[in-house]
This record gives sequence, C-alpha cells and structure tokens, in this order.
Amino acid sequence: MSDAGRVALVTGAGRGIGAAIATRLAADGHRVAVCDAHRGRAEQTARAIDGTGHHGTGHHGTGGGRAAAVVADVTDSGSVAAMVDEVTGLLGAPDILVNNAGVISAAPFTELAESEWDRILGVNLKGQYLCARAVLPDMRRRGWGRIINIASDAGKTGEPYIAHYAASKFGVIGLTQSLALEYAREGITVNAVCPAITDTDMMTQLAAEMERSGARAPAEGWRAAFVAEIPLGRPMAPAEIAGVCAFLAGDAAAAISGQAINVSGAHEMH
Repeated sequence: MSDAGRVALVTGAGRGIGAAIATRLAADGHRVAVCDAHRGRAEQTARAIDGTGHHGTGHHGTGGGRAAAVVADVTDSGSVAAMVDEVTGLLGAPDILVNNAGVISAAPFTELAESEWDRILGVNLKGQYLCARAVLPDMRRRGWGRIINIASDAGKTGEPYIAHYAASKFGVIGLTQSLALEYAREGITVNAVCPAITDTDMMTQLAAEMERSGARAPAEGWRAAFVAEIPLGRPMAPAEIAGVCAFLAGDAAAAISGQAINVSGAHEMH
C-alpha cells in the first residue's frame, strides 16, 4: 500500500484542529472519515474536502478529495463500534486513527463538579480508548496501522483551574505509551501530539471559562495572557498540528512510536 490512499478516521473533525487534520490528510491523498458528535459540523468539513459531504457518502467530489461525514459519540462503545462499521462500509477499514475529539472547561478544584470531571475524562480519555480498541483488530490483521492521539502540553505540566483536563491529557500520554509498546512488533505505531494554546474556538471558550471561574484575570485579559506564555509569541495554528499528524501517519514515521510530540512554540520542552 502506498503512503497515500489509505483510510483515515479523524474524530472531532467538525472544526478546529480536527478539521485541519482531516483536510490535510485528504490533501495528502487519503480517504477521510470526518467524525463529529454534531452532524452539521461533520458534513461541513466533509463538504469542504469533497464537494459533497452528505452523511453516509464517500464519493469523489469537486473538492478533489474523498470524504465521508460520520456522526458518533466517542464516549459510547456502541456508537463507536457503529462508527467504525459505517466508515469501513463507505471507505474501507481505517488504517489511520486520529483521536482528536476533546472538550475543556475551567473551575477551581474544590468547585469542580463530579459530573464535569466525568464529562471531560469521558470524551478526552475514554473516547480515545474506545476508538483505539475499535480499530486495532483490523490494523493487526493487516499488519499496519497508525494511531495518533491528540493530547496537550497540559498533559505534561499541569495548570491551575483545569485539573480535570490536565488529568485527562496525562492519561492520553500514558495510554499512548502503553499501546505503542504492546503493538510495536505488529507494524502499528501509536503517538501523541501535544499542542500548546491553539487558535481555535476552544481557545476562546477557555478564556471565557477562566473569566467565569473566579480566577484573578490578568490585566491584559485571559486570551492575551495565554499567548504571552508562548515563547514563539503567538498561538499555534491548526495547520501546524495537522502537519505533524500527516508526518506521523506516513511510512517515513515507521520507527517513531510511543512519543508525545510537542507543538508548542517552545512552551513545553519535555
């Protein structure tokens, strides 16, 4: 199988980093399943790639790519299994999984609701476990696979007010390392990508969450404060995360596994 032309499944691909990853993988020649919990978002991204993007389609379109929009709840094992079955029927069994679906919120730890802890861990960590578990059997049968887990630099160094988010992303890195070791001899690599603050809707949401959390706001406001922490002097761009994922998805990265790669403008160094 050539480096291009494989089947890539990207979760949380309706917008932001996930949409950028799906778009880049399609541009590289892969058939891309655009998965999101929101049908409209999934179809919008798939349409931009493929020129059609209707739910349940996987045809060549005017956009020059091949994409299918798929709706799933990554926290539910039945929904994940149905997603993989649908993708397999439309495009083929996934060769590449990008576990991108993620959520964030902010709160002082003693005011962090148990339900919110469960929600964040459910999407960010359990979702990656369920999706990896669902695609691995076919990857193992073929003797080739790429699993790319989107973590965060907050998965390496904790931050106040996002203990639940940081815990989930630390967990993603632990999951990544364990799977990489388990499947290293089977042609399957498993890596994590750790962005710093990125110019997406989530950045705007986090700034608003910090305002509501009761944390003392910096004079310049939370959004500017996030950027001020980045030595590069700007937030990451979704396309920059997508570029790293595209490399990890290819044959040139066959010897890279178990890594948590920072895309952080020098914000994170280990």
